[in-house]
Amino acid sequence: MATTKATPAAGEPPPFWRTNLSHKAWTKQDGAPSDAMAMVQDRAGMLWFGASDGLFRFDGVRFERLDDIAGNKLLSPNVRSLALSGDALWVGYSHGGISVFEHGAARHYGEAEGVPPSAILQIAQTADGTRWFSSPSGIYRLDGARWRQVSPADGVPPGDQPTFNVLGDGGLLVTHLDGLYRQIPGTHRFRRVDGFGSMQPSQLLPDGRVRVFRFGVQPRIFDPASETSAPLSLPDVGVMPYSVHRDGRNAWWIGPGDGMRLYTPDFRLKKRLPAPNGFSARRVFTGPFDDREGNLWFMTENGVDRIRETRLSVQDMPTGSTDFSITAGADGEVWINSHSSLSALSPPTFAIAADGRRIASTMESATAGVLAADGTLWFGNVHALWSRRDGRVRRWPLPPALIQQPVQALAIAGDGCLWVSIMRRGVHTFKDGVWQAGGGHAELAGRDATSLHTDPGGRLWLGYAGNAMAMLDQGKIRRFGAADGLVVGNVLAMFSRRGTLWVGGDQGLARFHNGRFVALGDSAGRPFAGVSGIVQTAAGDLWLHGLNGLIRIGAADLAAATADGEGGGTGRVAAERFDHLDGHEGVPAQVLPLDTLVEAGDGRLWYATSGSVGLVDPRHIARNPVAPTPLITALTTDTRRYRATGGLGLPRHTHNLRIDFTAAVLSIPERARFRTRLVGQDHAWRDAGALRQAFYTNLGPGDYRFEVMAANEDGLWSAAPASLEFRIAPAFYQTLWFKLACGALLAAGAYLLHRRRLSSQTARVVERMRAQLEERERIARTLHDTFLQSVQSLILRFHTIKNALPRDDAAQSRIDAALDAADAVLDEGRDQLMDLRVHHACRADLAPALALAGDAACAERGVAFSLHERGGRRALRADAQDELYAIAKEAIANALRHSGSGTLAAELSYGAAAFTLAIRDQGKGFDAAPGAPPAGLGGRHWGLTGMRERAVRIGGALRLHSAPGAGTRVEVSLPAALAYR
Repeated sequence: MATTKATPAAGEPPPFWRTNLSHKAWTKQDGAPSDAMAMVQDRAGMLWFGASDGLFRFDGVRFERLDDIAGNKLLSPNVRSLALSGDALWVGYSHGGISVFEHGAARHYGEAEGVPPSAILQIAQTADGTRWFSSPSGIYRLDGARWRQVSPADGVPPGDQPTFNVLGDGGLLVTHLDGLYRQIPGTHRFRRVDGFGSMQPSQLLPDGRVRVFRFGVQPRIFDPASETSAPLSLPDVGVMPYSVHRDGRNAWWIGPGDGMRLYTPDFRLKKRLPAPNGFSARRVFTGPFDDREGNLWFMTENGVDRIRETRLSVQDMPTGSTDFSITAGADGEVWINSHSSLSALSPPTFAIAADGRRIASTMESATAGVLAADGTLWFGNVHALWSRRDGRVRRWPLPPALIQQPVQALAIAGDGCLWVSIMRRGVHTFKDGVWQAGGGHAELAGRDATSLHTDPGGRLWLGYAGNAMAMLDQGKIRRFGAADGLVVGNVLAMFSRRGTLWVGGDQGLARFHNGRFVALGDSAGRPFAGVSGIVQTAAGDLWLHGLNGLIRIGAADLAAATADGEGGGTGRVAAERFDHLDGHEGVPAQVLPLDTLVEAGDGRLWYATSGSVGLVDPRHIARNPVAPTPLITALTTDTRRYRATGGLGLPRHTHNLRIDFTAAVLSIPERARFRTRLVGQDHAWRDAGALRQAFYTNLGPGDYRFEVMAANEDGLWSAAPASLEFRIAPAFYQTLWFKLACGALLAAGAYLLHRRRLSSQTARVVERMRAQLEERERIARTLHDTFLQSVQSLILRFHTIKNALPRDDAAQSRIDAALDAADAVLDEGRDQLMDLRVHHACRADLAPALALAGDAACAERGVAFSLHERGGRRALRADAQDELYAIAKEAIANALRHSGSGTLAAELSYGAAAFTLAIRDQGKGFDAAPGAPPAGLGGRHWGLTGMRERAVRIGGALRLHSAPGAGTRVEVSLPAALAYR
């Protein structure tokens, strides 16, 4: 369970500083202001400082000096006072003048508005809404658009550098050299209420009273309730202090001129912060300032100082003591030993009780200790063993063979026997004054163990150097090493709880599970190094003490990482670290003394290092409840830096940019984390870690929105992201119209290329068809001039022979038969010749020629023929027309021979994209599916093959649609460019 830094309820005194204090100073070399005189905190948590060298803004990491706010220039870099009212920042200058900056606008007040040409010491607003400022010349209030001075007639004397405080009732209390003057309720007039005054600012204390301080004079406390004052009795610091302040925790801070000293409410000295190492300057004039995270701030002549609580509470140890060992006692106390050397001068063992009391003893300093189940404490060092119970101590010197070497580890076995590991002397048992090497086990006697542990089941575990362990269970010894999953290196610590044995070493952490060791690493898979202390709390959290501090692994995360079954047991776990930022000092021992982490009876955890002993309460870890507010500060391109304003327009050719952002995390800014996203570029959030800049390259034109989230040291993320919208203007070649124009040009070019290719293909087809026609005509001429003429000549010779024979000659009949055959051959030749010159039959348009041929062919068989034209008739290319005519004649002939249809129709479609010729019958049809008999096996299939070849020759395609009983449709389609003239 964790606690948060809470504000005390009304009427309750705020808590005093509960743990150790962490101090940090920023000076000029860190960019901090010098001699800052004013400090405020805005709604985003940012700190603002007004100083003689400028106006500064601070996020916990970086001081940013500002010459303007949202583009509005300051009247002067010499800033004396600051005030915040909502989002309005009021700035008062050292040489007169006031500026108000709000929502990107500015208003300035000067002498024309009644502001004197002198320093503006303070600016404030009372409960009635009146705005006030103080200057060396007096007190002023804002009356409409002008400032009016409070005159003696209003009850306040002039001059003498008065200051003021706004009291708890909302009224004004003026501190004047002549005394204190209080505002009369409901008016702008004042009355004198006390005669003790000052030229130094008074301080309103947390309890509502006012501390009035004057150099060289005892300060006084004024009580507004009784309107009386009393002297403040300060502790003797040897000189009159330069400053006396009380913070929000009721602690007194006194500056005697050598730094600062912290006192309790009753003036007991708590801590010294001497300058220049413990504080940035010897004299402190301004402060303290409590921020919203519970930190305390002072402004000095050299810089800025921050005081905060640490989460680990380091205890004061005796002077000169080092190398501590700790052992939990039976009554909630923790026993502390210092083993700085073998010298007898080491301080004696002492204890710190649960209530903080110190318990002294005469026991010499020990190197190891253990608490037995019956409440007996056992200790050992280089000389002896001793026990302590109920305040009684009993001592046994080590045997002569075992002395001069420190006791490394102690453990109480289940039978009550004390096991002792002595460096370079091996492991022994001690019971009733009797020593036994190895407890009777020779293999345990010769080697000293770095750590010893007895688990709840009574098993004794021995850890060794070199990644080795042994277990003694009911007289049987089992050894473990790397083959058993052990990868912790030198075994330094062991702990058992909830049925699990945890083992830590200088190389990692492991648990004993199902007879083997299973390693556990952090979320990145890295081992936990240098683990010399282990505690698992009753709540289930696992705490480790490693080289860099304490490590906490939450119970839920631990359960997920060690889950059994399919999908469980990742072996990686998220861990929270407590290091030097939390108050951890020194280095935990890696050899002697061990363990370095124990749990006291009250549940608090105590740890020991080479130079400190500290504690942490796992149930009450202070958490920061303030979620940071992210802020985007600037956008920078390759050529210019821009203020982070909405709707930012960036010039064309902007490809690379850097965006600066931050968030006020003031307690532990080193642990602040960020994540970013550029909407329009990123698809998910990016983890930026602690980096407060985001870089983007190769951005194109368009609208973008940058978003950033921030988390504080406890992982509390901001409620909403900060965002910055900007637009990158496109170059002319990146605009939409340019892209459309390019697209149109590409389309036009592609169309022209298509037309050129189509024209080229058409020309090749036409040329090929022309060559075919010329070849056919040559063949036709050859047939006519040679073959047919030869046949005709032969027929004439036969006729001559016949005429020479007698009429009754028997050869006459044979010659007539031969002549008939010759006439048939001649007719067939003429038919073939006509086929070769078929285009001569279609010199005109295709439609009338096809109608004439169809009517003639169908009339011989008594079949009705019809021809239909769709679209306006267009002239066809001669070569295409001849082939189409031949295809149509073949289709009509096939239909007349095979279909058995009583009707036959031809269709000519003159489309814009293609020309189509179709011959359709209503006959018996046939199976034209892919699985039908292949072309060439039937009589009509040779005709179909020829028609397809003719269609291909002119660049067209022939399709056949037929099914049994459904008729047949032969269709030829030809692209318009190849069909029309």
